[in-house]
Amino acid sequence: MAPDQDTDKKAVEALKKACDDAYATYSCDCSHAVWYILKQLADKDTQWLEANQLMHTLSTNSSAWKEVSVDEGWALAQKGIVVVGGLQAKGHGHVIVIYPGEKIDSGGYLYTYTDKKTNTQKTDTLRSHGKYPRALSGSLGSWPGAKSKGDKTVWDPWADDDKFADVTFWTKS
Repeated sequence: MAPDQDTDKKAVEALKKACDDAYATYSCDCSHAVWYILKQLADKDTQWLEANQLMHTLSTNSSAWKEVSVDEGWALAQKGIVVVGGLQAKGHGHVIVIYPGEKIDSGGYLYTYTDKKTNTQKTDTLRSHGKYPRALSGSLGSWPGAKSKGDKTVWDPWADDDKFADVTFWTKS
């Protein structure tokens, strides 16, 4: 194995371990899960910020962070480089980390909704909207796509093409 490949393999394993450890401790909190990974792999002095604050900081601190596309972020994660994705929202935003590994189909999990015609609760399986990178994501909310230990995608927390179009991805400069 070439030295660069060995370095990448170790970095990928470190990223997977940090993601798995973050999920084990913070599966109900996206901001703390991402903060844990940033402290482990990007900057040990990283201060905790809630999701909206973190996304604002990443987007306004261009000397330390740069925006990348979802595909660029996926390629970086395959080298063990931390890539944070997220979306500011009214109330609470949401943040994730791209989990290394092959892209997988989004959806495929059960979700509950209220039928507008009958006003009854129904359960259905979310159909795939394509292949996306895997995600590390914690959440206190009830949406099943928002919690992931690499088993769901970066699209699933939002589960909406229009919302996902506004998600941005960031890595250290």
